[in-house]
Amino acid sequence: MSESIKKNFFWNLVLTLCGYIFPLITYPYVSRVLGVSNIGICDFVDSIINFFILFAQLGIRSYGVREIARCKGDPERRNEVFNNLFFLNIVTFLVAMIVLIVCTFTVPAMVAYKEFLLVGCLKLVFSLFLIEWFFQGIEDFKYITIRSVAVRGIYVVAVFVFVHTAADTLIYYAITTLTIVLNAIWDWHYSRRFIRLSFRKLSPKLYIMPILIFGYYRILTSLYTTLNEAYLGFATDSTQVGYFSTATKFYTIVIAAFTAFTTVMIPRVSAMLSDGLRDELQKMINQIVHLLVSLSIPVIIFCLLNAHAIILLFSGPGYEGAEIPFRVIIFLLLVIGLEQIIIQQCLMSSTKTKLTAVVSTVGAVTGVVCNVILTPRLGALGTAISWGSSELAVLAVGLVLIRRHLGIVIRPRDVFIPMLYVGFYLLIVWGTMRLVPNMWVQVGVSLALLSGMFLVINLFWDKDSLLTALFDRKFRRKKEVAP
Repeated sequence: MSESIKKNFFWNLVLTLCGYIFPLITYPYVSRVLGVSNIGICDFVDSIINFFILFAQLGIRSYGVREIARCKGDPERRNEVFNNLFFLNIVTFLVAMIVLIVCTFTVPAMVAYKEFLLVGCLKLVFSLFLIEWFFQGIEDFKYITIRSVAVRGIYVVAVFVFVHTAADTLIYYAITTLTIVLNAIWDWHYSRRFIRLSFRKLSPKLYIMPILIFGYYRILTSLYTTLNEAYLGFATDSTQVGYFSTATKFYTIVIAAFTAFTTVMIPRVSAMLSDGLRDELQKMINQIVHLLVSLSIPVIIFCLLNAHAIILLFSGPGYEGAEIPFRVIIFLLLVIGLEQIIIQQCLMSSTKTKLTAVVSTVGAVTGVVCNVILTPRLGALGTAISWGSSELAVLAVGLVLIRRHLGIVIRPRDVFIPMLYVGFYLLIVWGTMRLVPNMWVQVGVSLALLSGMFLVINLFWDKDSLLTALFDRKFRRKKEVAP
């Protein structure tokens, strides 16, 4: 792994973790102050706003990362790509804003939360100027991380200063929206070092079809991801939305590490595909898959057996309805981790953009059907099952497509060999629960023992190549600096 990839991975790992860890510093406090119903209102409204943001962005973010990465060494070409994509973004933003305002004042289920949605409009406006896709394309992850940490710090302070009772729910949502505003302002100011905004010589027609294809993928994907919470809110009530969003909180922190690695690898994978370096790419994919599965298994087992303690720790009493959905969702750590490798790293980094449309169509159809059948009857649990079913369908189709069209294969041994150690992990957690009477001590002891067992297995028995290489380098450095 090159030094630039390792540095980018480090910065993007910090960035992604901050996106979840900082809210979770405040979430145990906010969940207890606002209650499950008010938390559900905020998440229901935010899921609607995020869908409109997704529509406004279409495929500009994903396509923009790829195209900016391809011309990052050519300032003139880079400037041309940015100006065309930003112009198209303005057009789609105006359409999304008009539709959102009309729906806010006409759709009965949305009129009830009019004040929240109007605050959310501010988030939609400033998302236009949130151009992380540009900085990801030029691989300036250090800047993105520093900016994000600073803004998240402001968010944490603001929550504890201004949110004190359930009556402050709207203030809490406004503070959450403020993070997008500050990030966007900072992005736009910093971008002037790299780009010159001009709409004089544009050729947007060249970019319309690619961003529509990428957008088609992202919008259909949202039917079983972003819109899950929105549909849950329309079909049931804000309490069920609160259960579902609580069930996803811990999961999002864990998946953040894999998301960070996936994001920094997209420009590199795109270059490998365009240069025809299939053997090198296959080797890298094998290593990533093995590490992903090896990491996922102990985390999933820990969460399955400690679901009650985890939900109680992060949300407090009154959120027991989130425990079973959480047990379903945690399996997505492995499923979505593999998807990120297959779809984001391979399919979306290749020029075969139509394949992403096939994948997203399968996921969307599965998600819509399952949601219509299960969500009204089972509430948050039905939404969790629907989400899981969609992701499994996407993974299955993705595996077939990368083999058939890119010649990339996920080796069964990289998936099944790490699963041979499931019994060891289960024995550790089950034994700790039997021998240690205090629930919180159980959690701490089992977590420590699982971590130790993971290192023993992957450094000495299974010898994961990425992990052993990392520890070998650190060990050599220590020996070099030792007197």
